[in-house]
Amino acid sequence: MARIIILIAALGVTLFLWVWLKARYQEQGRPFAVKATLVACALILIGLAATGRVHWLGALLASALAGMRFLLPIIFKSLPLLAPFLKRAKAEQADNNSNANTANSSDMTKDEAFAILGLDHNATENEIVMAHRRLIQKLHPDTGGNEYLATQLNIAKAVLLK
Repeated sequence: MARIIILIAALGVTLFLWVWLKARYQEQGRPFAVKATLVACALILIGLAATGRVHWLGALLASALAGMRFLLPIIFKSLPLLAPFLKRAKAEQADNNSNANTANSSDMTKDEAFAILGLDHNATENEIVMAHRRLIQKLHPDTGGNEYLATQLNIAKAVLLK
């Protein structure tokens, strides 16, 4: 008996919502339909998360994606305000990188460069290139090495080939 009452109540609410949504759609058109769909999806996700059928992070992420429709215009309007800050930060980073590269290459001596590449002082240009190639294959960040060692190898090669 209780199930029949719940079923009748659910049908009544569904019928009421159908009539109300149809009237609103005829008044306001497509923007209302989009908003109503997003709200319905968010409510369904919240209900699924509350009953344990969807992980709560999944529901939160999906609701956030639904809200992005409203946030994106605000974000795009604020991007021109951020442009000067981003340009300044990029210029400072480029300046720091160029200073670091020139400081590293000028600080390394030929003795240190030979030691880094594991070569004798009478190594030929071909031996320097081959030693660099062999070591960079092992120490490059893409193959499990680190950026510092790869940079040191490149600087050592540049110092010796000057």
